[in-house]
Amino acid sequence: MRRIAAVLTVVALIAGAVAVAAFAEEPKKAETTITGYITDSMCKGDGAKPGHRDCALKCAKEKKGKLGVWDADAAKFYALDDQKKAMEFAGEIVTVTGTLDEATGTLKVISIAKAEKKNG
Repeated sequence: MRRIAAVLTVVALIAGAVAVAAFAEEPKKAETTITGYITDSMCKGDGAKPGHRDCALKCAKEKKGKLGVWDADAAKFYALDDQKKAMEFAGEIVTVTGTLDEATGTLKVISIAKAEKKNG
């Protein structure tokens, strides 16, 4: 009887550990694609226009701003995790594909490419 109780205890512990591991895994985040201007977190939509490149880079380098993409359709700014890549496209209209961290509003960049001119 003790042997059966010991085996059942071990099985229960293993089952519990497997259940905890299954729930602990981070759910896969869906990819999203946003087209808009690469601007800075200080100017956001006000900086989503031609000629804002130098200002956006200055804010990012000197004022601890973050570069990101301004989605005019949603009137929302998404900071980009890859600041080096964002600097290459500052002031330009791009299409960014990535996964969004809802808690921080940061887009984990998968790709950035120049886009056609967008209204807004």
